[in-house]
Amino acid sequence: MTASANSAPDPDLVSFVQLANAFGLEQPLVLTLPGLVVEGTLIGAHTHFHELASVVQGEDPEGTLRSDLAARFRQRETEYADWGAGSKLGDLDPEGPQGEDLASMPELAHLHLRDARVVTPPSDRVLPLWRGRIADVVGWTVGDPSGGA
Repeated sequence: MTASANSAPDPDLVSFVQLANAFGLEQPLVLTLPGLVVEGTLIGAHTHFHELASVVQGEDPEGTLRSDLAARFRQRETEYADWGAGSKLGDLDPEGPQGEDLASMPELAHLHLRDARVVTPPSDRVLPLWRGRIADVVGWTVGDPSGGA
């Protein structure tokens, strides 16, 4: 059992993820996880699954195994299409997704990064899309450490 299994996700990080999922916020983040640091741009689940479907299908025509898998990701994209439709920006609950003001927002388990890069151990490898459990994040900050934002 990891240390993150014993505690709730950071409610402030959850708020960023809610904004990304509900309103399309994109925000550079640096995440500290057990054993590594990951940086990238936080994106909403809708955007993540849209881009993932495109990457998976590539140039393959319809009716192929890759297109069938891409269709599954497009279905996941539609599940998030109206994720925050019943909420207003000012109604975000500082206690996270369990609050009564966010009835239209399902409980969060994952966050999504675009152009994620594993910072430690040192690496220049960029991951076009990254998905991680919010509960595994032990620390985070906004902005790009390389000075981009």
